[in-house]
Amino acid sequence: MTETAQFHAVDCQGFAGGFTMGMVQAGFKLVGKKEMKGGFGVANCEANRHLLGYDWEADVSTGEGADWTPVPAHVVFGNPPCSGFSLLSRKDFRGAGSPVNSCMWAFEDFVARTMPYIAVFESVGQAYSEKGGGRELMQNLRLKLEADTGVQWNLHHVLHNNASVGGAAIRKRYFWLVSRIPFGIDPLEVTRVPVLDDVIGDLEGLHSTWERQPYRRDPSWWARPRRSPDGVVDGHTWRITPATRRATDLLTEGGGTHWDQKEIISTVAHRYFDTYGRLPTSWGPRLEQKFQENDWHMGYNQLIRWRADKMARVITGGGLDLVFHPHEDRTMTHREVARIQGFPDDWRIRPLRGNSGLHLTWGKGIPVDCGAWIGGWIKRALEGNPSSYPGEVRGEREWEYDCTKAYQAVSAER
Repeated sequence: MTETAQFHAVDCQGFAGGFTMGMVQAGFKLVGKKEMKGGFGVANCEANRHLLGYDWEADVSTGEGADWTPVPAHVVFGNPPCSGFSLLSRKDFRGAGSPVNSCMWAFEDFVARTMPYIAVFESVGQAYSEKGGGRELMQNLRLKLEADTGVQWNLHHVLHNNASVGGAAIRKRYFWLVSRIPFGIDPLEVTRVPVLDDVIGDLEGLHSTWERQPYRRDPSWWARPRRSPDGVVDGHTWRITPATRRATDLLTEGGGTHWDQKEIISTVAHRYFDTYGRLPTSWGPRLEQKFQENDWHMGYNQLIRWRADKMARVITGGGLDLVFHPHEDRTMTHREVARIQGFPDDWRIRPLRGNSGLHLTWGKGIPVDCGAWIGGWIKRALEGNPSSYPGEVRGEREWEYDCTKAYQAVSAER
């Protein structure tokens, strides 16, 4: 390839727009968005065409993706569902044969019909492990692509960490990347990483509202380039549910108790119960009885107050319900979890306020920084100036690149 005015990219199962925004930030022109039945996340991208461009159409499959119309593009990118390898899934659901992996095969089929120079998707690290047949599945996807196209594709396994590539959170993941042209990534040298206060500290003190409001605090070094150029930000509002009411009642009802950073909700509830001999009324008789019987187990994925002086963790689909703010007595806002996912503050949230699934979309996709990072190396390859380091050889035309621990050189996180 040689340098052109702008390279074109198609989003295939990119969901809520993190990868999409990252590729645009890397310099690509979005020319299409393909999603499975239901079109999860499409509304997020439609509301942000001022950032993603206007020369693309959403194409939602009525089935398993075979009806997606190919769009000429240099790159196809996405993140098919990872639940076939996620540790949060049932054990009997996991593995290379999981039915949800049909989305990966749909990605391969669309790549074969599009014939880009490079295709890349992200998944959890287990999708590359030998256990459960992950690596074999990744190899078979490449083999199927070669059989469908009659062309050789190089296979790159890119093990990465959002914390190592400029992002806000420690989040280890895996890129499956196939290329018809030379591709590589330089070894990383990380010089600085943000703690949670760097990421969302300047949003403290704002009103809870969907509407746009001016900033009140100065930004950190990390937040400054993410801030809206017009000085206002929308979507700074948190979810109010029975579960979040129970959490805040622990701090207010009957004198309340305290909630320290790094503590989970069951610890705080235990403290409240020891102080008052009961739970707040919003907890109800069933939980009251459970605690009276000295049963404090509330599950393995509990609401937790994050530490302000450490890096953020992974934002999941339940990010607005499972993370308590380090300083203010509330859960995280839409804008704060968007920040943690790397979205710029001019990514509009207010137009989506009527979308009942909005709170789920923030964790359904990759952080913007990861998309921009891999997109930058893809762009260099397309320009004919790839890194000379393809990674460690793992097989025939197969390499592995690993930067999952690069952030640790400047971070106290272990």
